[in-house]
Formats: sequence, C-alpha cells, structure tokens
Amino acid sequence: MRVHPIARRSLRLAPAVLLVALAFGVGAAAAESSSIEGVWSFNGGTVAISPLPDGTFQGVVETETQFGECPHPAGQVMWTNIKEQPDGSFWGYHQWYDKSTSNGECVEDANLGPTAWRVLGNSSGAHYLEVCFSHPGTSQPKIAPDGTASEDTFGCVNSNLIAPLPTVVSTNTVTLPPGGTQCTLQKSLTIKLNDPKYDRLVEVLVKINGKKVLDVKGIKRLEKGVKLTKLPTSGTYKVSVVASTILKQHLTGSQTYKSCTKGSGKIKLHRKGKKHHG
Repeated sequence: MRVHPIARRSLRLAPAVLLVALAFGVGAAAAESSSIEGVWSFNGGTVAISPLPDGTFQGVVETETQFGECPHPAGQVMWTNIKEQPDGSFWGYHQWYDKSTSNGECVEDANLGPTAWRVLGNSSGAHYLEVCFSHPGTSQPKIAPDGTASEDTFGCVNSNLIAPLPTVVSTNTVTLPPGGTQCTLQKSLTIKLNDPKYDRLVEVLVKINGKKVLDVKGIKRLEKGVKLTKLPTSGTYKVSVVASTILKQHLTGSQTYKSCTKGSGKIKLHRKGKKHHG
C-alpha cells in the first residue's frame, strides 16, 4: 500500500571579541526571485523551495512535516524537478512512501508522484501556495489561475509563506574559543553550533593542521553533539571548520592555538538550544 507523504550559498570570517564567528555569505543567486521561492508552512512543518542552476526548483524539508502515515524528515528533498509553466503554475514531482513491505516501514517510493504548484493571493493581499498531488504513475495535476484544480488523483493542500529564502544572515552560527600566541593548558576545545534561521546545519567538517579529524553529517546527529579526541599535545596547531546547511550554504572559519600540555584532549561540539517555528 502506498502512503502519500508530505512533503539545500561562501562567507567571510567575522572577528568578534574573544570569539571567532562564522557568518553567512551569499552564493550565486538568480537574477530575479521567483514567486515560488521561500519557506512555506506544510502540515505542521516547513519546506524551503529554492532555485537550482539548471533553472528548476526543489523543495527541501526544513522542519519535519507529516502527511498520511509517514513523516518527512528535515533535510529530505521532498519536491523535485519543479518547472514553471507558461500559465504561471509549476509542475514537478513529490516524494511518496511505499508501506507494502512486510514490516510496514516507511520506505521512499522510487516512483514519484506528479505534482502542481501555484502561488495565489487572498482578499487581504497575502500569498499562499496551493499544491495538488497525484499518485505515482497517474495524471499531471493542473491548477488554473483562479486556483481551480483538475486531474489530481489525491487532492490539494494550501501552505502559508513563512519567510523568504535565507540569504545574508550576520549571526554567530559557529564559534570557536579565542586563540592567541600565548601557550595555554588547553585539554579540550568547545565549538558552539547555532542553526541559522530556516536553514539548519546538516554537516560539520573539522580539520587540524589541514588534516580531517571529524566529519559529522545529519541534523539529528549534530543535535546530539560530537567529540574529537587526541588534540595536539604540544606546539602550535590550527583548527578549521566548514559547516554546511540544508540549502547548501557553506560557512568557514579557523583559529590557531598553542599547546603547552601533554596528553590527549577533547574537542566537544555542542548545539545551542533553539526553538524552531514551523
């Protein structure tokens, strides 16, 4: 039985007092922003629709959303190959789940379902997104300029615009403790993580003196925090961090430390508590 589910830019290092802060930068953007671009609410979660280099769009789950019996986790590319049509609507595909396995688990269906999108306005002037779905292997839904849907085999859902796509955000997403030329008895190093608004971290790569020592992937894994053992026991060493987000923005920064102690230490990455709005 198939179950309909619901529904990823480089930056400069910004110095701060006693902190090295990693801040957002803007990657290549389209000459004009399409009306479908943005962060939209969707069945208790949020999905970010962003442009791709080939002129199409994709929708990535920013906050887990539920539709039918299966959840769509944060970071999942839920909507693909979204193309604008001559009439102003958009056609593409939605990720379905297949629960026909013996254990009843939610498994992504290899066959995607035809889907239609259209941005509409209400009487107050606010915009919302109408999304109409068809089961895999069936007809392409259509949404007329007045919002009338046809040829959809599942139904339609309306979503509210939560925010524009994140672009420039001057916030301390990742911070490193201060370094310096003086020797320190540093047995551990804490790197603090804070999700950028509407564009959560999905990977953190750490290098010491250019050698990769840590590569943590996944939103849930980063929420749990990670540890790095065996810091250099003496001399000067450089810690470099690259943090990547759902929308494929990359944050980079580094700090140099001088050790005066022997023995191994630990680098701890802790996530700051943050409330997400969906």
